[in-house]
Amino acid sequence: MGKDFDRESESITKKPETRRFKDTSRRLRSGAEKPLKHRASLDWRLDQRSVCDKGGAEADIVSLEELKSVILKSRTGEALLEGNNGLSVVYDQQSPASQYYTRGEQRIITLNPLRPKGDLINLLARELRRDWQHRHGALVNPLVYEPDEAILINRAQSADVLMVGVKIAWELKLAGEPEAWDFLTGSPLVDVTRTFEIKAQADFRTLNNGEASRAAYDKFFEDSRTKLHDKRIIHQMLLDESGYMKTREKGPKLSIDLFKRLGEIPHGRNYLAMKAKHAPNDLCYSTVEDRSNANFLWFIKFERSFLEKELQMVRDSVKLSAEVVDFGKWSDKTKRARQPEPGQ
Repeated sequence: MGKDFDRESESITKKPETRRFKDTSRRLRSGAEKPLKHRASLDWRLDQRSVCDKGGAEADIVSLEELKSVILKSRTGEALLEGNNGLSVVYDQQSPASQYYTRGEQRIITLNPLRPKGDLINLLARELRRDWQHRHGALVNPLVYEPDEAILINRAQSADVLMVGVKIAWELKLAGEPEAWDFLTGSPLVDVTRTFEIKAQADFRTLNNGEASRAAYDKFFEDSRTKLHDKRIIHQMLLDESGYMKTREKGPKLSIDLFKRLGEIPHGRNYLAMKAKHAPNDLCYSTVEDRSNANFLWFIKFERSFLEKELQMVRDSVKLSAEVVDFGKWSDKTKRARQPEPGQ
């Protein structure tokens, strides 16, 4: 048993593999042809490895007014900031990145102040997009729908805010504010960023006709990043205090109108209403390929179906038990029917 304990301790304290990290950092620092501009993103990723080190210098906190002034240089960002009376943007170090939530009539955005400036601009742009969706009726709760539909809605909302963040970062880059774009090009979202950039550079009209936005939106679903979003919404299904796992009345059916509201953007064509290879509610956008998530999703659907059948059986049994048969009257009727009539 002592050997097993020692072996377990060794596995816990074993030094992590750093070869791939070194290769990535070397590639990001030097680049294939010339030094890259996304050092801010690389520095942030490097800082995560030394988060427990002592004696580090405090990060320079960018003021919220400075972030808003940068966002206003983007045409899309300026439109998202308009008419947001009642919206509060605050710093919260307990927030891992950013969050948007409502409290009564209040709408609140929280940001982690210790993140780089370029990342903060991207996070603020995404949360402003969520606020815009909320005010236009597109930020629906996925848990109101059936499990498969909830997966699709959650993915679509995540892809939309990411696409809008990329669009704002591109507009800021053209306006002489490259921090947000440089951070994205050094992040795991570089494939989405690159897809938008290729479309925008090939034809500037794609910025307003929806083609660049739709290309970036579709690119979101091509990577394994949907695994993380699926895992979060599945955990919400399992832990929902309102009883998502329990039988309840059928919720609303998912319609294309929801995606049309989701695809509305200021100063541009609705990118989800345009003709494309796949409709926004196509099966390719909602297929869960990760085995772990697929198993949990199957369990959720089975449990909801089982409880619904069980409740239906209880309702049927109660209905039958309510129909009480008066055997006394039935017996009297039978006897009278068998008695011969007078004169027979």
